[in-house]
Amino acid sequence: MAYPYGLESNPYPSSPTPTLLDARILGGKRHKEAKDAILSCILDLQSKVCGGTATDKDFRLLTVIQDVGSGKTHLALHIKGLKEVSESTVVSYVDLTQISPRNMHSLYAAMLGGFADDYMETLRRAVINYLRQKAERDGGSAKKIFNYGFFDSLSGRSLADKAEQLIKKEFVPNYTAIGETLGKEFSPIEVTMLKLVVEGKFRSDAGNVSTLEDILASLASLAAINLRFLNKITIFQLDEFDSDREATEFVKAVVNAHIPAAALMLILTPSSYDDIRKTNASIFDRLEKANYKIDLAGSNTLEEILDIILEYIRFHDTSNKLTAEEERDLVAKIKVIYDEFQDFRNVRSMLNIMYHATENAAKRSIAAIDEQAIDDTIRNVYPGLRIRGSVMDVPISDFIRIRRNCNDVQVLESDVRDAVRNLVNYAHEVGVVAKPHNVEGNGVDVMFSDMYGTKVAVTVVINNDHAKSFEQISNKLKTAHFVDKLVILTNANTSSGSNGSAVITIDRRKMIDLIYFSNKYKNNEMLEDDSQRALMLARSIRIC
Repeated sequence: MAYPYGLESNPYPSSPTPTLLDARILGGKRHKEAKDAILSCILDLQSKVCGGTATDKDFRLLTVIQDVGSGKTHLALHIKGLKEVSESTVVSYVDLTQISPRNMHSLYAAMLGGFADDYMETLRRAVINYLRQKAERDGGSAKKIFNYGFFDSLSGRSLADKAEQLIKKEFVPNYTAIGETLGKEFSPIEVTMLKLVVEGKFRSDAGNVSTLEDILASLASLAAINLRFLNKITIFQLDEFDSDREATEFVKAVVNAHIPAAALMLILTPSSYDDIRKTNASIFDRLEKANYKIDLAGSNTLEEILDIILEYIRFHDTSNKLTAEEERDLVAKIKVIYDEFQDFRNVRSMLNIMYHATENAAKRSIAAIDEQAIDDTIRNVYPGLRIRGSVMDVPISDFIRIRRNCNDVQVLESDVRDAVRNLVNYAHEVGVVAKPHNVEGNGVDVMFSDMYGTKVAVTVVINNDHAKSFEQISNKLKTAHFVDKLVILTNANTSSGSNGSAVITIDRRKMIDLIYFSNKYKNNEMLEDDSQRALMLARSIRIC
């Protein structure tokens, strides 16, 4: 299946939450600035511990604050997946929404589980090779670790061979000998952790701790081990951090512990940050004093979303097939969605629309995402969604289709005039007003008598140049003597009117309401609910 813009696959993520694969791509100026700030923090911390030793001064706290669905998790996973980060750090990512109940033991277990499997294998190999080197250099208890004996020597098997067998878990090492060998250089907690690493049961340390002090000591030991054996700092990412009591107390303890050669990155929403301010002044004070406070709240601007959407195409468009004209066309379509629908003013929703619209375009074998692809997407993916403030309860797909024609003012004015005539005709059909009069030569669009016998004329004045609109309105008012009441519908912002005349400002949504009604009326598609809404629409523009 060929995808739009010459792409070999759909560039947009299909899952509601980002994956490490999706997070390879990072768009948006503010997101890129945040990335640079986080990398700066990592580089700074790495420079402080490059000698292999660290103190409690070598701890960093970062907060990333951003609105729901705006890309904060994506940013965290992007950082985790960067080559320059993986070369100098070990990252544990935890989604706190998946931890229940939240207590110090479950949180610690989640932090151990947040490390990637390949990291644990790398660390295990590094520790085993360190023990092999000790055995080759010192012999004694270190040699006993590998159960290396006379027959191994006789058969020509080296300690390197035995180490490789241990890595492959082909035999059980002498754990007593491991303790004796490591106990001379490492603390008892570190020795326990290293034994678990060799055993390949690194995450089971969560069952060895009983107090918060034990957990903090284990976290510090882990960071020290990563620095010693991998020459890497440790980053703990806690996503969806909120005001949960046990979670905040746990985090406060971690911050107070100042774990050497480690950084704690807390990812939360503005509302969660405010809840913490109200419920836990102590941890809030620490968050306020974070080494790096990255505030992305309110970053759902059109420019940010556009750059993110285009970045997905740029990343996959290895042959640079996307033309400037195609980019401008796509930007214009996205802008309509963004301008008109607050529901889609976040990255998550917009990416979902783009994914389905791209699939739609591919199935129809068209070269670019067109209006139908977006219409179909909104109709199928958001079938119950309606326009806020729409009297006629216009479906979004219909709204977009009508909205596209609103850029041509002459077409728009003609459609609104036609819609007003149809609305008066409908009001007559249901017995609200009398039959419309002949308006030929009167300079108005429709004229009728209301239920009280008042002669009413309605005219439409729509112009991009509001100065011309005011001139037209003034002329209409001067010639209104042949009716009892003149209603002028205009897009100009004015409150003019006198002697029984009314100038009513109608915005683009009101115009779309009128055109939507008109289309249903002409196609004989009016339902009972539509009838009630049509009369409400008529009252809103002073027809009845």
